[in-house]
Amino acid sequence: MPFRQPKSRPAASRRLRLAATLVTASFALGGVAAASAAADVVEVKLTAKHKKVKIAPGVHMKAWTFNGTVPGPVVRADVGDTVEVRLHNADQHMAHSVDFHAAQVSPQVVFRDVAPGATETVSFEVNQPGVFLYHCGTSPVLQHIGMGMYGAIIVDPIGGRPPANETVLVQSEFYGKLKNKGKTLKSSYKAMRTKDPKYTAFNGKAFRYQRHPIDVEVGEPQRVYVVAAGPTLGSDFHVVGEIFDAVQVDGNPANVLTGVSTYGVPAGGASLFELTFDEPGSYPFVTHAFRWADAGALGLFRAE
Repeated sequence: MPFRQPKSRPAASRRLRLAATLVTASFALGGVAAASAAADVVEVKLTAKHKKVKIAPGVHMKAWTFNGTVPGPVVRADVGDTVEVRLHNADQHMAHSVDFHAAQVSPQVVFRDVAPGATETVSFEVNQPGVFLYHCGTSPVLQHIGMGMYGAIIVDPIGGRPPANETVLVQSEFYGKLKNKGKTLKSSYKAMRTKDPKYTAFNGKAFRYQRHPIDVEVGEPQRVYVVAAGPTLGSDFHVVGEIFDAVQVDGNPANVLTGVSTYGVPAGGASLFELTFDEPGSYPFVTHAFRWADAGALGLFRAE
């Protein structure tokens, strides 16, 4: 069952950063109250490690991960907070790093490689509200992202956002050949460079939300954070039977579009989508580049 935070938690509970900020199991965040204006330190503990994960029905892959999941945990902060990242590299064979698209820093300092078996702690202040990708930035970046090393960070504006039911959708793709009678995807850097993906996915598993729809309430405001992790494809995000009340490019309240039915999120980018379901029903959400929707980047909102 998905983890959900309370529909209307008090603003003070936002200070319980590690429990409320690293959402590892669901990507369904529940309601959001206005946050305190006081700056805070958000402690993020990440471990780079290999893990066998399910990426499609009946199909597994030996992935490179943050904290053993694909995507990695959702990180959340407020504008003005300092994000302190402790990265432990449990991979004994290669270096890894973390590139946060929410940061405005020297990449050679904050996004530096962490050697096998080592642990490094870096920090940066978040000054722009939005939703952003983070990913391993170690060369070759294509391979490290393609193997599963990515996640989302949400930075709330000063004063927070209006109450809404929130969902995070990280779209990505997986490359390689099926082995073991179709039960294992053998990923390869060569396939990432030269072939089409075998699967596309929201939150790490093809067709995840077709089999297990996301339940929402009729008339309740919905806020969907869409992150296109790639490593190569973007997301032409669309909800069948709906028009978005608002789209915030990069999740920044200063970048607002209204009355949009489909919006393209580029690889490495993200956007915030707001909508309300007026009638009961099953509403498919897809990348409208249907070749890739057919490969797994589709799901359902079930409004009741």
